[in-house]
Amino acid sequence: MLHHKSAAELLVWLTRLESDAQLQEVLVYSYRPEQVFAELVAKLPMIDAAGGVVWKDKKALFIFRHNKWDLPKGKIEVGEAPDLAAMREVEEECGVGELQLGRFIGHTYHTYRFKQEMVIKRTYWYEMTTAFEGALVPQQEEGITEVCWLSPVDWPQTVYSNTYLSIADLLQNQVEPQS
Repeated sequence: MLHHKSAAELLVWLTRLESDAQLQEVLVYSYRPEQVFAELVAKLPMIDAAGGVVWKDKKALFIFRHNKWDLPKGKIEVGEAPDLAAMREVEEECGVGELQLGRFIGHTYHTYRFKQEMVIKRTYWYEMTTAFEGALVPQQEEGITEVCWLSPVDWPQTVYSNTYLSIADLLQNQVEPQS
């Protein structure tokens, strides 16, 4: 548990989290969370990405990459609008066409190493629907080994137990299952 003192101290803990297999999570407590976040963002390069929660027949589209369940997403290209990037990434990573863009869901943020440097990724999430009937095709060059449709009833035992905290939080708190 870390009581916020500075963004520099938070970066030290994020680096420890990466390198220490015994350290599973770092909880940060602050009376000024917006300030902590702003300080952290000011110290790290930001990479923008976009992705989607794609619905078909009351099931959502998931990918399996790096031994975890995830949602299709990828980097926004220079000059590309986030919503169009989200649709492009879903098509590229899953082979799904006939996408209809829905509402903007929200953002997630996470840190990782890119070219030996700690970065923060902001992902723009959109709801989408499709009537696509073709075969799902995982983009293997992106490390995706499986693409499938999963019912929200299956998310607790399948997805939540083996996904990133930001994805679980997005699904549990910002996504409304299709009825």
